[in-house]
Amino acid sequence: MTLTKPRFPFKSPQLSGGLKRKKALATSLGAASALLHCIPTRTLSFKDKCVLITGGSRGLGLALAERFMREEANVVLLARDLEELERAAEQLSKAFNRDVLTVCCDITEPGELEDAFRQAEERFNGVDVLVNNAGTIAVGPFQAMEIIDYDAMLKLQINTVIRTIQLAVPSFAAKGGGTIINICSVGGQLPVPHMSTYCAGKFALSGFSETLAIELAQENIQVTTVYPGMMQTGSPIQAVFKGDHEQEYAWFQTGDVLPFISVSARDAANQIITGVRQGNTRVCYPMTTFIGAKLFAVFPETYQTIMQQAARFFPKGTNPTRQTGAESKNWLTRQFWYNLWLKKKQDQAATHLNQTEKSNADFNMGIEPD
Repeated sequence: MTLTKPRFPFKSPQLSGGLKRKKALATSLGAASALLHCIPTRTLSFKDKCVLITGGSRGLGLALAERFMREEANVVLLARDLEELERAAEQLSKAFNRDVLTVCCDITEPGELEDAFRQAEERFNGVDVLVNNAGTIAVGPFQAMEIIDYDAMLKLQINTVIRTIQLAVPSFAAKGGGTIINICSVGGQLPVPHMSTYCAGKFALSGFSETLAIELAQENIQVTTVYPGMMQTGSPIQAVFKGDHEQEYAWFQTGDVLPFISVSARDAANQIITGVRQGNTRVCYPMTTFIGAKLFAVFPETYQTIMQQAARFFPKGTNPTRQTGAESKNWLTRQFWYNLWLKKKQDQAATHLNQTEKSNADFNMGIEPD
């Protein structure tokens, strides 16, 4: 009896040929997709457009306002602090010799937000570009956090974004289209120890924003979700800290100004505008943020293991009291290595981007007093 060698399916000429053809097709489609991605689908002009920016009185919001005014756009700034708004408007007016419409309002209050859009309608015939930038940062271990912290974060990071977009869509419809820029965060793509409240809000915003980018494209409304990493905006003094306040502030503030990890607010604003102008639905920067997001997406268990080990070195305190960064900076400001160079970078960013020290953590979080 002659034994014949079994033919395995993967050695079948028909199957092998089919797989080769599919591989060639997949390679061609991938190359075409990459090529199309590199070719801008349009060049968007912001000249004489009405750009409404929430949280526009300081930080990245103010840097974006500067960039849009350089594009000769009409800018509307929304924020809760009247003095900050006035300083921001004065800074912009001097730099560009143009007026800025400022509206002092709490965007978590529907009536105040509606009034802000009404003023934009009266002044500039409606909104062309909506920038959802308003937000806050809470830092501390899960054991120090309370439900009210999560409620406040979700209210500001996602609920108000939904409401602003609902108010902007009628204006976009009347104009035949519009642009929405949702400032998310690397914290909307990567889980970060001691930032569970912040990541909860930003992950929610990421999912919502990316879904809208698909749906609203039919209405000629571009939605761009922005995933910045650490930025030199001077914002740590405004952040809210719980647990071991001074040690939590130290690691967060240091990361905010380290080279290669953080970028300047002006660079960030430039990258955002470039991405939006090219019609991108995603803007992710700097490269360290992009790499981290890819690592988590492809190797989630590896990322989790690395961060679990890193979390062992985070502060251990669980004090539930809220403090602003300005109230939590004492230990760091006494350190020689910080004062040698990093403090100067922080102070420069804070001065240029209208960051002033505050001591009302509940106000910064949008938590109503009892």
